[in-house]
Amino acid sequence: MNFEELKSTWNADPTQEVHIPTHIKQLRKAQHPLDKLKRNMKNEGYMQIVAIIFMAFAPQLFDLAPNTYLIYYTSYAIVVLVSIYYLNIFRHFYQRVSHYTNDTKDNLSEIYYEFKLNIERYHSFGFLLIPFVLVWTSVYTYSRLIEQGKDLSAIADSNKQPLLIVILITLLLVPLAIIAWTRYFYTPYTKQIKTVLDELKKDEL
Repeated sequence: MNFEELKSTWNADPTQEVHIPTHIKQLRKAQHPLDKLKRNMKNEGYMQIVAIIFMAFAPQLFDLAPNTYLIYYTSYAIVVLVSIYYLNIFRHFYQRVSHYTNDTKDNLSEIYYEFKLNIERYHSFGFLLIPFVLVWTSVYTYSRLIEQGKDLSAIADSNKQPLLIVILITLLLVPLAIIAWTRYFYTPYTKQIKTVLDELKKDEL
């Protein structure tokens, strides 16, 4: 058989297309939001470490009164301990997401529900920061009074109401900021993963 006959025989054979199963395509769709989640988790991990280091020098940077150092660093130590615990869980989950293979629906489903659980942990961790924020507000206010040659008795009845308003606003803003942060950085991508899981569930019916 010469080359032309071989070429004719080859062209005469029907070309068979390779079809990728639908569920594989859907699982691959989850890779993009997972990559975004990993990137945001990595960036946030760095930001939290920088924030913890910054907080260690906050009394000097903001010129707090030396007699408030003990109160500040006691609350700071508690924040560090809680942060270490949370960051350790955060690191383990990040490693799990990094090693995710988009081969089965069960793997993706497990990642999704673990991420939902971690968001709740994140909220709890953020709410634990509220006492520290109140301590910071107190020692900062006291330091400014000392700077002006005053003491706590300088807070007359007329000034108590604005101080209470500031505390209440702080108590309100911290939880709202935490929820807004997670919704901006994580919720859109978890919703995309949930959409993929819903599509896979429909295909099984």
